[in-house]
Amino acid sequence: MGIVAMKKVVLYCMASQQERLMTELQKFGGLELVDVRSPEVTEAFPGLTSALDTHRLSQLEENLAKVEFCMDTIAQVDPPKKGMKKWLMHRPTLTYDEWHSRAVHIPWEKTWLALKQADETLRRNALDHSKASAEIESLGTWTALDVSTEDLQGLTFTGYALGSVPREEVESFAARLQEEFPTAILELIQPLKEESLVLILYHKDDREEIALLLKDHHFTNQSQTFEAPPSRMILARRERIEFLHLERQRVIDLIGSFRHSLDDLRLLRDYLASEVGKARDAERLAQSEHVLLAEGWVPGDRVEDLESLVRRLTREDYALEVSDPADHDAVPVLLKNNFFAEAFEPVTAMYSLPLYNETDPTPVYAPFMLVFFGMMLSDVAYGLCLSAGSFWALKNMDLKEHHRKFVKLFLFLGGSTVFFGVLYGSYFGDVLADLLPPLWIDPASDPLSVLKIAILMGTVHLFTGLGIKAYNLVKHGRIMEAVFDAGFWYMTLTGAALMLLGPAQIGKLMAGAGTLGLVLTQGRENKSLLGKLAGGLFGLYSITGYLGDVLSYSRLLALGLATGLIGSSFNLLVRLMGFNPLVVVFAVMIFVGGHTFNLFINILGAYVHAVRLQYLEFFGKFYVGGGRAFAPLTSELKYHILIKQEGSDHGND
Repeated sequence: MGIVAMKKVVLYCMASQQERLMTELQKFGGLELVDVRSPEVTEAFPGLTSALDTHRLSQLEENLAKVEFCMDTIAQVDPPKKGMKKWLMHRPTLTYDEWHSRAVHIPWEKTWLALKQADETLRRNALDHSKASAEIESLGTWTALDVSTEDLQGLTFTGYALGSVPREEVESFAARLQEEFPTAILELIQPLKEESLVLILYHKDDREEIALLLKDHHFTNQSQTFEAPPSRMILARRERIEFLHLERQRVIDLIGSFRHSLDDLRLLRDYLASEVGKARDAERLAQSEHVLLAEGWVPGDRVEDLESLVRRLTREDYALEVSDPADHDAVPVLLKNNFFAEAFEPVTAMYSLPLYNETDPTPVYAPFMLVFFGMMLSDVAYGLCLSAGSFWALKNMDLKEHHRKFVKLFLFLGGSTVFFGVLYGSYFGDVLADLLPPLWIDPASDPLSVLKIAILMGTVHLFTGLGIKAYNLVKHGRIMEAVFDAGFWYMTLTGAALMLLGPAQIGKLMAGAGTLGLVLTQGRENKSLLGKLAGGLFGLYSITGYLGDVLSYSRLLALGLATGLIGSSFNLLVRLMGFNPLVVVFAVMIFVGGHTFNLFINILGAYVHAVRLQYLEFFGKFYVGGGRAFAPLTSELKYHILIKQEGSDHGND
């Protein structure tokens, strides 16, 4: 089917029905709202205003933030599952009505208050712990000091100086102090790497002279005060840290007691996130005192469902205009393909979605990519591993639709790998070469034949791209451009191939006619005759690009050879080790490790190069891209899956 046909809808209904309408449209999940307040509309209806309720949106966002805060706080003591465990954790399924009725009755406010207080306690606890640890570290050098600064400050006739002196000046300082102030006392507290901590006691009458002496010997005053001897202060800080550890554990246990609330919080989080999305989308609506105006895009095959929904909701009190997209409309793109081609849609989306009026390339390149990947990996055992892993993931992992398509892609690619592995006779390299010879050809012994096939397939691939270009031009009424930009290239390239492969005479005529046509038409947009001719010659130069594109398909041979030869190399290493029981373990390790490496590295290589051939060689011939994905109003769910209920069209993940 390709690109789904879209219809533009404009809905008029009573403004009082806005909340119910938005809820039902969200359940419907098939209408993308656009901002209806265009300059033309606001000029025609000057009384229209935005339908956004900013107060309600703010309240919803605040509540969502609080619920997510609760979940994050609980995650500190009960981390969510990650990696494979996360993918294997299946999300609960429920209907929209079940989801809504449960969410609105969850008493989460008390949980938030308790967790908020617990979080504040943990933060304060962490700050106190850091402060106490830093104080222990700073006090550690003063443990030999057996008095407090308060005791020293309380002396009546004695002054003191507490600080450090450079180690090289300690002796000279002590000698001069003893000589000039015989009553002064110098106590060495702690020698450090570059300085020594000292305490000087002196008579207060000598304060000024002592100050000059200290300055002469580069004394640095200790600014820290000690309310008790440092050793006792350290003991008190350690006791404080022990208390903080106990307090932290108590708070963590308290937070852990809310684990049972996680399921309700997740349900509420999904509900509030959807309500926020619905409230934000209301900004795209316009309303007057009594009338609500909405505009958007809906898939053509769901127009009747939408009208039925609106009719039921408004009891016939509505007006719905349905029209085809205009040329200037930015129409969203929704891809819909068969079971096989839809698996390749993520590849298209990674490059760029097609424009609405383009051809969806997905069903066209899907068979080519399938064959290219299979030719490059081309090993039965590797293909079985890839398909088996993909099948297991589809059956056992909780995958969203986009990821499910991507995994299904590798299921198909694995099947193609098995097919070409049988044709090439590759089973873990050459393990079964004697029992199961190639059904068709051995790339290692006859690489030229495989190269010719790769070049032929590349030519067909490129010609298909040119054909799509011609189809798009004809579809839009540009028939002569299709002849100029695709027809003449077909003639030139086909003629060149016939000149090499025969019949040469017919090839010369076709190539000559095609070349002449290209020279005369490729510069047609230029105004002057000389410019047209120069543009034509420059356009003809693109034939070198086609040659390079065709040669790019030689990678189908190169990567296929690499897979088989690397695998066979590991097999050879195992054979060279012999069958001695002592080396069996090492042989198994080499076989398993080597083929595991070869499997993953060549899956990556085959995928990257198969995609590259689509993006550069194939898309480069016709594809514009730049389409915008269809984004309907729907429920945003992270932890649950909504299933359809009888009489409802709603269901998503």
